[in-house]
Amino acid sequence: MQYLVLGASGYVGGYLYQRMKETGRSVIGTGRTHENGLVYYDTMKDSLSSLDNLMEAKEKAAIICVAQTNFDRCQTEYELSRQINVVSMKRVIEELVQHGYYIVYFSTDNVFDGTTGDYTEQDATNAISKYGKMKEEMEHFLAEDYPEVCLYRMPRVVGIKREKKNLLTDFEDRIADEVIRCIKGNQMSVIAQEDIFQACLIAADEKLHGIYNLSNGEKFSRKGLAEKFFDAMGAFNKKIIELDLEEFGFKDIRPLNTTLDNSKFRQRTGYDFMTYDRVVEEYLVLNGYK
Repeated sequence: MQYLVLGASGYVGGYLYQRMKETGRSVIGTGRTHENGLVYYDTMKDSLSSLDNLMEAKEKAAIICVAQTNFDRCQTEYELSRQINVVSMKRVIEELVQHGYYIVYFSTDNVFDGTTGDYTEQDATNAISKYGKMKEEMEHFLAEDYPEVCLYRMPRVVGIKREKKNLLTDFEDRIADEVIRCIKGNQMSVIAQEDIFQACLIAADEKLHGIYNLSNGEKFSRKGLAEKFFDAMGAFNKKIIELDLEEFGFKDIRPLNTTLDNSKFRQRTGYDFMTYDRVVEEYLVLNGYK
């Protein structure tokens, strides 16, 4: 199996690309630069043919990590964001299918309105943010036209490396803040970068298709996540408060409770996910706190 990671310069895609290389797998990663051995590819402009010429194996899997995930930019730069998340993505998927790729596509827990939580794959979607609506449209597109695609619906992604977009790095950077503010009523699931990597390998090996909630099964408030992180650091007296969503001045609305039920994936694969505590522990060890 040869892998093509589209968007290998991003938070999730970069991790997948590096792990593919570290584990000796044949992989090509794309980005908007040539850094780290990436192949330049713009999903909004370029044809897949130039990339496909680099693929040598008969069995090919494409993992799509290209997306505009910033909520407020999806609101304020709606047309550009929709071109990235929907219009060009539909074309890319169509080309991948035509070239014989097995496809893993990432969606989001934000396809739900956040009123109940503990969502399963059978629950009806009802996105309320612009970003969520774009992903919801893609979910419907894939279900209707390309049901053979594996669609992983993901919550907040955490990792053991210090880097932008990692929630743990955000907490670490706020250690000196007098007060940590969290959204009141915000309930979420999490998933480790490593679990995403392993799930992609499983999907390609077993040819999974359809929708799977890819969370680790735990459910937290954002305050709870912060408390666990700072307690593990030894900052037991950190002041963490919860405020109403309106207090944060976001450009677009956020669903409050997007927790995901992962039973379908666990029953199908038997996979055991990393706990949040384990990810925090490995993050603190790797970054010199323990």
